[in-house]
Amino acid sequence: MEAFWGKMKYEWLADKRFITREEARAAVFEYVEIFYNYSFAL
Repeated sequence: MEAFWGKMKYEWLADKRFITREEARAAVFEYVEIFYNYSFAL
């Protein structure tokens, strides 16, 4: 599980700044739904 969070921070969230929690939540959701789940589907 720690590898997942590290990878997400490095690949997806490293250069982003969020004003609200909702923006941050949406970015995490987008990463999980689009990139993380897609990689397991292959």
